[in-house]
Amino acid sequence: MRAPDTSPALRPAAYLCSPPQNPTAERDREALTSFATRLGLPAPVFYLDHAHPSSWVHHARPRFEELVLAMIDGTHRILLIPGTWVFSGEDDRVRLSVRVLTAAGCTRILMPPRHATPVGRDQ
Repeated sequence: MRAPDTSPALRPAAYLCSPPQNPTAERDREALTSFATRLGLPAPVFYLDHAHPSSWVHHARPRFEELVLAMIDGTHRILLIPGTWVFSGEDDRVRLSVRVLTAAGCTRILMPPRHATPVGRDQ
């Protein structure tokens, strides 16, 4: 019997795709870890490909492939991402990535809400 996707025994996965030395990658990582905590989930297992999402056609994404295999073998059922842009900037490639993950056993793909800046407040 498969464990439910919210089982504490199953850690969620988190996927990031960014160029090497990208300073926003660490912020995204922290945001996804915090998001998992707010949801009452264990800390996620990160899969990070060092490539720009728009170069998906031209470069291999070995960590995405590892993520799919981990979904197939039941290691994860929930995926956390900062936005669908991690899959690609093209809608058809985003849909393909989601279909592949769903077919592999991913039951939920969750994204943290963006933090809104209060209107009229000086930063």
